[in-house]
Amino acid sequence: MAGGRLDSVVHFFRRFVGQHGLTETADGPLLDNFVSRRDEAAFAELVRRHGPLVLDVCRRVLGNGADAEDAFQATFLVLVRQAGSIRRQESLGSWLYGVAYRTALKARAGAARRRAHETERAVMAAAEPPAEAEWSDLGPIINEEINRLPEKYRAPVAHEARHPADRNAPRSGDSRRTGSLPASRAPGEAA
Repeated sequence: MAGGRLDSVVHFFRRFVGQHGLTETADGPLLDNFVSRRDEAAFAELVRRHGPLVLDVCRRVLGNGADAEDAFQATFLVLVRQAGSIRRQESLGSWLYGVAYRTALKARAGAARRRAHETERAVMAAAEPPAEAEWSDLGPIINEEINRLPEKYRAPVAHEARHPADRNAPRSGDSRRTGSLPASRAPGEAA
């Protein structure tokens, strides 16, 4: 929400309150009127009274004006939802301060998580292997280099290229791959 919009909302609440002739009433009765009758004028007066405090808390914690205004709105949404469960209605300002502070902290933590995630994604994108098109550009170069190898080295490379599934297959007499002993040697025989 832009600063101008917030000013217009506050202006609306002040005008609304003025039109309905509300006088200074304690927070408790205003909260009771809002809870029991959904009295919009009572809610508007509570926002008028405590809005500056809530907005200041959110701005101090978040710094960013738009995020602070979002936390401000979220704080009053919590009030709308939980108004009936506030035990010490005479301490509404204190209750709103706590809600605003916790809401702003959650918003700041969420923003930090988003920034970390975005940074991680940027790093991962930079470290990604070349695209398939880039690998296909290397194919002719790789073939040329393989062709330069002497026959005794080129044959195994060519075999591997034709039969990649055989890569982990055991070879006869290769005890490192199968864990078995070569056929020429029985268990207990000296090497």
